[in-house]
Amino acid sequence: MIELVKPTATPQTSVFERIPGEVEIHELHPREAAVIRVEVPVDGLPKAIGQALADIEAAMRGAGVALAGPPFTRYQAFGQPDVIAEVGFPVMRPAPTVGLVEPVRLPGGRVASIVHVGPFDTIDQTYDHLQCVLDDSGLHAAGAMWEVYWSDPSAEPDPATWRTEILVPLG
Repeated sequence: MIELVKPTATPQTSVFERIPGEVEIHELHPREAAVIRVEVPVDGLPKAIGQALADIEAAMRGAGVALAGPPFTRYQAFGQPDVIAEVGFPVMRPAPTVGLVEPVRLPGGRVASIVHVGPFDTIDQTYDHLQCVLDDSGLHAAGAMWEVYWSDPSAEPDPATWRTEILVPLG
């Protein structure tokens, strides 16, 4: 049985120093980002994410806009039959619209975050644990949550080492 530990507000810890499964509460600054909106069946999400990220990298390189962090997926709707999400990268300055690439601003404010270590097919357990901690703490989501992909599967072929941070805005 997993022991539920109430999260406390702390300065953000490096994702590589964090204990997997431990929930942190911290403040984020708003960030400019470049995204492609996708609407695909759940089983098509990995391919859609990969294609969107490649397209954004090429579009921002062509526009002279530097990427400013790891890729992310922000979920607008996660249901049946399709997932609606924004796939993107934070950028150094507001992104221009280029083809399907659109500028957005990731929200700032108070968030709960948790780090999942392992393959994507086990991430549901981390989501469930996060929800239990939030429920136990009386905290509630106040907007679309997102995943930040700190590991590059092409550079780290062992899924057991992949690190994904899940962020949930809090009201």
